Amino acid sequence: MKKSFCILITSALIFCALFAVVACDPESPDTRASRELDTSIVGVWQNAAGEVLAELENYEHESYQFVSDSGQSASSIDFSLDGGKTWMRRELTEDFLAETGRGIYLLMAPTDGTFTFNATGSEEDRFPDPSTYHSGDTLSITVRVPESDTHKASAWSEATTYTLKAPSAETDDLFANHYGSFLFDISDYGELSANNFESNGFVVYKEANSVKFGKISSSPSKTESGMYDYVFTPFEELGESDKAEIAKLEYKFVSKQEYSQSENSSDLLSSITPSITTFENECLILGRWTQMPEGGIPFSSSDPDLLWEYEIEIPNATTGEIDKSTQRSFILLLRLKATNDTTHSNVKALEYLYPNEPTP
Repeated sequence: MKKSFCILITSALIFCALFAVVACDPESPDTRASRELDTSIVGVWQNAAGEVLAELENYEHESYQFVSDSGQSASSIDFSLDGGKTWMRRELTEDFLAETGRGIYLLMAPTDGTFTFNATGSEEDRFPDPSTYHSGDTLSITVRVPESDTHKASAWSEATTYTLKAPSAETDDLFANHYGSFLFDISDYGELSANNFESNGFVVYKEANSVKFGKISSSPSKTESGMYDYVFTPFEELGESDKAEIAKLEYKFVSKQEYSQSENSSDLLSSITPSITTFENECLILGRWTQMPEGGIPFSSSDPDLLWEYEIEIPNATTGEIDKSTQRSFILLLRLKATNDTTHSNVKALEYLYPNEPTP
């Protein structure tokens, strides 16, 4: 009896040892389910800050199965910047308002010219050495569905090549202090009162059915101490160097149709001039920007899609009541266009206000 028990114990130990060897054998068959790649890279670009983003299509793993990887969720995706040699993991974001609405952030904005990874988790083996990139470096970007305890990793997507750009200069550096923050009629620049600040740079004005660029220069007043006088130069009188600077810009008008697609569209009218730059990643980063024409930007005040209309309330000091008026305006967006070496700039938003009319 004792001999039989020993034989049984020995057999069990041998079986467990063989099982462990087979389980650890790197050549043992992988019995996990296969996972098909159901996405592709639509495009890769950088925003004004220099962050690198990729837009994906059809990536919808809501029932994605995983067990032991704490850094993995139903919307996790692996990406590689070196053609599949090393992989990082990232959560999808839905901050994109373009064709697909799904995308990933690949690299964070550069600090001192150095781009770093924007990945999920802290697993050291996911980060190559060196783990930084610089403007001018070329990325070979591919993605795959991550592996899990129950599924194999999918095949890779076709690699997309992208060369990193340095962030652009700021648009605010081009425009005049104070005056460059508004879009007025040309008549408003006929006589500018002296004030206590310098203001040198471009301004934008409306003349007939065009939007044009002029320039303001300031100099210390000869009659008032501590004050500055301003000289306005219309577009037609600008020098070639100034016109060359204007030609580096591109523009678009804010379309009501475009912003109605945004979940945050109601926030656009929270003030007279919407905080347009906060929507860059949603709908300003792609498409429909136009290169600056030579003579001025044509604008039709009869285009209903470009005219914003909203109610404003003004206290009436005489009657003590609230007078309601209808405000109409159009909003022009400007930015420095991207070059071979730099990204496009931050977005500058200018609003032109038509005279308000009493609400019937």
